[in-house]
Amino acid sequence: MKSVAKLRIGCSAVLALWLAGCSSLPSDGPSAMAISSEKVETSLPIDSYLIVQLDEPVVRTVGPWRPHTFADRFAIRSGPRGQPLGIGDTLDIRILEAGDNGLFANTQTRGTQFQVQIDETGNIFVPYVGRMRAAGRSSEALRQAIQDALADKAIQPQVMLGVTGNQANAAVVVGDVAKPGKYPLNVGGTRLLDMVALAGGSRFTTYETTVTLKRKAESASILLEDLVLVPNNNVYLVPDDEILLTFAPQTYTILGSVARPSEIKFETKTVTLAEAVARGGGLNTLAADASGIFVFRFEEPHLVKAIRPDWQPKGPGKIPVVYRLNLLEPKGLFLARQMWLRDKDIVYVATAPAVEFAKFLDIVGKTTAVVRGGTGVARDIQVLNKN
Repeated sequence: MKSVAKLRIGCSAVLALWLAGCSSLPSDGPSAMAISSEKVETSLPIDSYLIVQLDEPVVRTVGPWRPHTFADRFAIRSGPRGQPLGIGDTLDIRILEAGDNGLFANTQTRGTQFQVQIDETGNIFVPYVGRMRAAGRSSEALRQAIQDALADKAIQPQVMLGVTGNQANAAVVVGDVAKPGKYPLNVGGTRLLDMVALAGGSRFTTYETTVTLKRKAESASILLEDLVLVPNNNVYLVPDDEILLTFAPQTYTILGSVARPSEIKFETKTVTLAEAVARGGGLNTLAADASGIFVFRFEEPHLVKAIRPDWQPKGPGKIPVVYRLNLLEPKGLFLARQMWLRDKDIVYVATAPAVEFAKFLDIVGKTTAVVRGGTGVARDIQVLNKN
C-alpha cells in the first residue's frame, strides 16, 4: 500500500509539473493553433490582427502588388508647362529690325544679340527700354513685353528669347548617384526617372535603391524598381523638388522549424514565399508543421479591404495581417510560387503538435526517473536507521 501511495504522490507531482509548465515547453515559437486562436487574436496589445488563408483570389490580390506611393502623392495631370522665369535664370535675347538704319540694325547686320541674367530683384536691363520685370513671367510673356516696348523705338522690331540657364526651375539630386547636383527642368516637363538619368543613375541595383522625393513639406520613399514597374510612379517634377537615392537592401526574416533561421537579403528583384523557405534551408522534416507556414506583414488597408470586404478598420495606418499557407495541399506549392515577399516580412514555420507532445513525454520521463530515484534513496535511509 505504501508503494502505491508513493507512486500516486509521484504521479501527482508529475501532473502538477506538467500543468504548471506545459505553456513553457521548449519551442521555436507559437504553434499553428496558437496563431489561429481567436482568443489569442483578441488579446494582442495592438488593436487586432487578421488571419488570412492563402488561396488563389488572395494571392492574385496581394502577391504581385506594388506600391503607388508617388502616383498617389505627387502626381500632376500633365507636365508643368509654361514655368515662370525666376531669379538667376540666364536669357538669350535677339532683336531684329526691318530697316537698315534702326537702333540695332545696319548694313552689316539686321539686329543684335545679347545675354542677360535675372538679378536679385527679379529684373533685367534691355537697351533703350530700361529695367523690366522678368521673374514670375513666362518666357513668351517677357518676349512680347520687350517687343511691345521697342515698337515706337525700333523699325518693326522682332524679338526672340531663349532660356539658356534655368536656375529657378530646377531640382536637386543627391545620394548614391554618379553625378549629384542641381539640374534644370525642361519646359515640356521632366519626369523623375529623367532626372535620375541626368544625374548618372543609381550606383546600385534598382531593387536595392530607395528613392525619396521631398516636395515642400511632404516627402515619401519608394524603391527605384517600382518607378519602372509602376509607370504612374514616374511623376513629373516641379521646381525645388529634392531627390535622394540611398542604398537600402531589402530583407526578410525566416523563423521556426527551418534548417537555418536567419535574416536574408533579397538577391533578386522579387522573392517568392517558396524561394524564401528554400533559402532558409527548407522545412525541418523532423519538426515542421507543413500546414502552418505563416507570413507576418503590415498590410495596406485597401488590400485588406479587397480580400476581406467585411473588415472594418479600427484606426489609420497599415494593418497587421498573418497569411497562412498549407503545404500539405498540392496547390499550396503553386500558391507559394505566386506569393511575393516584401521588405521586412517575417516568414514563420510552425512546429508540428506531435513534436510538442514528444517534448512533453521526454520531460515526463525525466521527472518520473527523478521521483523513482528519490523513492529509492528514502528506502535506503529507512534501512540504515533500522540497523
